[in-house]
Amino acid sequence: MMLSLSSSQLYAEAVSRLTQAGITNAKLEALWIVEETLGVNRLQIHTNSEDLIDSETYHQTITLIERRATREPLQYVLGNQEFCGLDIVVNPAVLIPRPESELLVEEAVALLVEHPQPFILDVGTGSGCLAISIVKALERAVMIASDRSLSALQVAKTNARKHGMDSRIFWLAGDLLAPLLSSGLAGKVTAIIANLPYISHNEWDRLSPDVKDFEPRLALDGGPDGLDIYRRLLQEAPGILASGGRILVEIGVGQVDRLCREVSASSVFEVENIQPDLQGIPRMVCFRLLRDA
Repeated sequence: MMLSLSSSQLYAEAVSRLTQAGITNAKLEALWIVEETLGVNRLQIHTNSEDLIDSETYHQTITLIERRATREPLQYVLGNQEFCGLDIVVNPAVLIPRPESELLVEEAVALLVEHPQPFILDVGTGSGCLAISIVKALERAVMIASDRSLSALQVAKTNARKHGMDSRIFWLAGDLLAPLLSSGLAGKVTAIIANLPYISHNEWDRLSPDVKDFEPRLALDGGPDGLDIYRRLLQEAPGILASGGRILVEIGVGQVDRLCREVSASSVFEVENIQPDLQGIPRMVCFRLLRDA
């Protein structure tokens, strides 16, 4: 059944509902949702004033608008997020990829582009965005991607198939390096890539509802100071890393100094590189296994 409602009127209703819900970028987010459900661009939304919306499309659009009005992240509402130029499928089983995490891809590619066949492990792969982006850039790389969450691994596999990388990545379920420590890989891994949980307990209550109420806590909670899981990773990693192997990690605001001090004091790794995000916040750290560790 056709409604006496045009695309521009639907857009206006969407903006009104999101504005009333307190969504900061109500106009832009309403536009993205309406573009998605109508399959048109923003110009067509405002110029096709004589084309009426059918009932099914109207209710589909309003359902998505109402989900966003409850503060469900727009990426979950639309089902995707751009990362390193790739369209990545996301749902509440996985953390939404952030621009900061692209630093891990950039650093991994810069370090390993000349390697004849790098053996890379993406720990806590989530949506698979890191593993997929890296193997697309490094044609000779061997990639293993692991996660504790079976639901997350299913999303990651979906993304790998979508981008033609399913045959390039081996998948493992398990906690950190546990699935690998007894698999005969000792001394063979060139690099470990990790965007693991790093939200401290003090930070948790200050997170926005979009994050705290919808994204998986398993992918966010890093313990009392946010670094518990990274400490475990650094303890386990020498068991599989090759001599001079690297660990590339993303960590939170104000955590770089503490983690680097602890790592330097252990004399197992050295801090090789620190990269800031676009706001100038130290975000990506590269540790190198010392040859005599």
